[in-house]
Amino acid sequence: MEIRYILFSENPPDWNMAADEYLFRQFMDGKGLPSVRFYGFKPVSVTLGYHQKRVPGIFKKYPAVRRPTGGRAVLHNGDLVYSVVGSHQDGYFAGSIFETYRKIATLLVRAFRKHGYPVELAPGSPQTHTELCFDSTTRYEITLNRKKIVGAAQVRRKHAFLEQGSIQFFEIDRTVLSQSIIHEFEEEGFRIIERPFSDAEIEEIRKLLPLYPVIEPVFE
Repeated sequence: MEIRYILFSENPPDWNMAADEYLFRQFMDGKGLPSVRFYGFKPVSVTLGYHQKRVPGIFKKYPAVRRPTGGRAVLHNGDLVYSVVGSHQDGYFAGSIFETYRKIATLLVRAFRKHGYPVELAPGSPQTHTELCFDSTTRYEITLNRKKIVGAAQVRRKHAFLEQGSIQFFEIDRTVLSQSIIHEFEEEGFRIIERPFSDAEIEEIRKLLPLYPVIEPVFE
């Protein structure tokens, strides 16, 4: 099975969301491959879950954007962010939302463990959920020494899914870690097609920017 690989880059928050939306739509419409993309945020930014109505107070001093996926608020300050697009109806990622979470998280766990970090898949937390993603764990998120280091959220449309995840672990260079994760995809039999965005694709992504308006920071 082929999967498109887009190398790590840092981008503004609205561009990152529009780029993931573009990959999602292309696959959903039968025009693109499944994909894996790695990225960071510049400047430091916040993303909100699709249904969140406001920026949490402690994050108001940063620009923010609403994700197409669910979940809660995440501060992106040097983290490695990934997106995966594929089919939840057939192929490797097929299954329920939790089954797709598990399959992707297992690849991340293997990459971490090969670097010597004994990470684990979380069974889920009985804690009350706050507005902040990393305040508690849900099923198949990743922990190290009982501390959550990877949070993820999904959206599904038709046969397609988009998963976005934040890896809040800073002891492995982001480029090195992303390459280790891609290696795990290869180990599962994926044929990696490394293909950056073309000029034409960048123009299409720019057309999607209005879907993701930036909420300007508030300094009190």
